[in-house]
Amino acid sequence: MNPESTLQAPTTVWNRNFIATVLANLMLVMAHFSVNTLVATYAEHLGATPVFMGLLTGMFFFVALAMRPVSGPMITKIDKRKLLIIVFMLGCVINIGYAFFNSIPFFIAFRVLNGIQYSFMGSLVMTLAGDSLPKAKMASGMGIYGIGQAIGMAIGPAVGYEVFQWGTRVKNTDTGFTFLFLFAALIFALALIPSFVIKPDRKTKEEIASTGAWYKNILSKHAAPMAIVMFFVMIGYSILNSYIFNLGSEKNIANVNLFYTFMAGMLLLSRPIAGWLADKYGGATIIIPGLVIFSAAFLVLGFATSLPLILLGAVIAALGVGGAQPTIQAMSLQSESPLKRSVASNTLFIGMDMGLFMGPLIGGKVVDISSFATTFKLVPIPILIGLVCFIIILPIQKRRVAQLDALGE
Repeated sequence: MNPESTLQAPTTVWNRNFIATVLANLMLVMAHFSVNTLVATYAEHLGATPVFMGLLTGMFFFVALAMRPVSGPMITKIDKRKLLIIVFMLGCVINIGYAFFNSIPFFIAFRVLNGIQYSFMGSLVMTLAGDSLPKAKMASGMGIYGIGQAIGMAIGPAVGYEVFQWGTRVKNTDTGFTFLFLFAALIFALALIPSFVIKPDRKTKEEIASTGAWYKNILSKHAAPMAIVMFFVMIGYSILNSYIFNLGSEKNIANVNLFYTFMAGMLLLSRPIAGWLADKYGGATIIIPGLVIFSAAFLVLGFATSLPLILLGAVIAALGVGGAQPTIQAMSLQSESPLKRSVASNTLFIGMDMGLFMGPLIGGKVVDISSFATTFKLVPIPILIGLVCFIIILPIQKRRVAQLDALGE
């Protein structure tokens, strides 16, 4: 391997690239959650029906999925730093478009562009984080990486909601949404700062050629099992993020925006601890109980009748998914060699995109014939299916990691 390659294994978690990646991810998540938690509300404001609202909410995940055959190979072949700068600049443009074109046709157009951007964002930042971590501390590092996501989840929805309310008080609801989207555009602009700090890739032509043709960098058969698990987890996660405000409104519970603050607070604790435990005792010790706990949170939320129960559901959900999600991410990255980590990441995000698209769509149909509370009560079904899948594929994952260890990769 080229001695100047940025793919050489780091010796410590706390290095320049990892710190900059965590900061960039924090801003990415902050901008994403400030907008996406109100997308269903915005679609409803524009006059969308419940089913169409679910379709609009999940649309960009479908577009992102359709773009994976393009974005995955590009992340493998092209300098990841340059790509990160481009996608953050695109985020600015998209949210400015949301702010000034207030109609369903324009919303759909910018939502499609948002999906194209999203097809790069998650897997790109996750790959940058994985490339910046020692293999033996991958789960610990991904847990720390998830802290940025937890902080973004706490600040994004809460501040985004306040910005929306501020704009509404200034003039009307349209102004509230305009302020919200401009706020997200500003955060994407600020995210360019840590993006420029990240060192550029220095892969040699030989290293790039060794990854094979573009179509060989779309899917990883070794990461596919974990992507299946993530698919079922994300069905529940997407319903949680898309409909938690609607659930509060249906039950006449005020201050539901505090849900994300409490959830993020628990994520700050659960993610790094879970990562350390996963490195020490194995991923199964975290993922199995994590998914059971995550499914239980939806029952608490579905039956909740007051804000304290909603906040209890937030803490339980964070405890479950806060351990399971970064561990699944780490196990996915560990299933491929360093040069092909972006392929593993892309594969995992294909599973995530499918779950994030299907969740609101299924949820919208359930809401149309029943209620948001019923939707939450049914969510444990897909999560527990994901748990069964993980138990089945765990021996396959262990054999693959042992194979890479034997090859010294």
